[in-house]
Amino acid sequence: MKKRMIQVGCGGFGEYWLKEILPEVSSFTELVAAVDINPEALKNAERYMGLSGEKCYTDLRRAIAENEADFVNVVVPMHMHEAVIDAAFEAGLDVVCEKPLGHDMEACLRICRKAGEMGRKLVVTMSHRFEVEKQTVENMARSGKYGKINYVVSRLAMKRTAGLDGKTEKEAIISNGLIHNIDTVRGICGSNVKRVYAECWTGLQEVSNAPSVLVIMEMENGIRAVLEESFANGSSLDGWSNEYLRVECADATIVADHRRITVRSDMGYPYPREEQMPLMEGEYWDHALMIREFADWLDGGNTPATWYGDNIQCCAAVFAAIESARTGQAVQVQEYLEKVRGQI
Repeated sequence: MKKRMIQVGCGGFGEYWLKEILPEVSSFTELVAAVDINPEALKNAERYMGLSGEKCYTDLRRAIAENEADFVNVVVPMHMHEAVIDAAFEAGLDVVCEKPLGHDMEACLRICRKAGEMGRKLVVTMSHRFEVEKQTVENMARSGKYGKINYVVSRLAMKRTAGLDGKTEKEAIISNGLIHNIDTVRGICGSNVKRVYAECWTGLQEVSNAPSVLVIMEMENGIRAVLEESFANGSSLDGWSNEYLRVECADATIVADHRRITVRSDMGYPYPREEQMPLMEGEYWDHALMIREFADWLDGGNTPATWYGDNIQCCAAVFAAIESARTGQAVQVQEYLEKVRGQI
């Protein structure tokens, strides 16, 4: 039986959901209503999903009251996530939420606490981690075939554009962009973040206000990671979903670049000097994979990797990195998490 969904947020990335993602998962989900405070944005639900005008709402609680649904899909700005999730939980609905879970660490913890207390299911759409090449790299690195992981390098470096300019808070590059790289590294390392240091700046203000960020992470299992992200560059080395990723193992280097995976080694047989590796095969990837796993969870299947109990560790790493960028000091992530937990 298809899982019935109410989507909240139909403009911006919500339009992308309606145009690209929901058609891909239409065999096991059904959009029963759409909500947006902007009536013009609601037209996207009619245009891309064929939703009737009477099923398009500017009032969330009315949409919930008038439609039988299994879950709410939250695709609104992050400062609005908690209010939408509260309304869903109060109505007995489960939730899929775009990243980050909340606009700050306190909001993330409150949402997780309420999910636990009310017995609701909640996942966060960490889509980049579940793209095919990232999952292939994670599988290869954690197989042990290439030896122990020493460190990981992740890069998203993009040409400056008007759309990436004018950030009011330069640290937003961490919560809006680098969050994907942080969670991808968590998956590859099979570990949460122990310590994080971040530097975030706008170094080309004469031509752009777009930010750049460099982050060093120490994982709880001892693996290190270096993360680079910039929206200010003169060239696009990468692009959304085409990030560069390198895993240094004891016996080989695994590289993903524009969805091509290569293994290199100078350690001799049985490791290849250089070999392009096939991508994993699967019916669904990125957003569609997470919705598939979420639907299975609702039917009693396995708990998805991005459920709120695990995603809180991604949130902690993200907001600890922002704290580091603001203070200039490295942050002990688990201490930071427990400190904030004790304040709410």
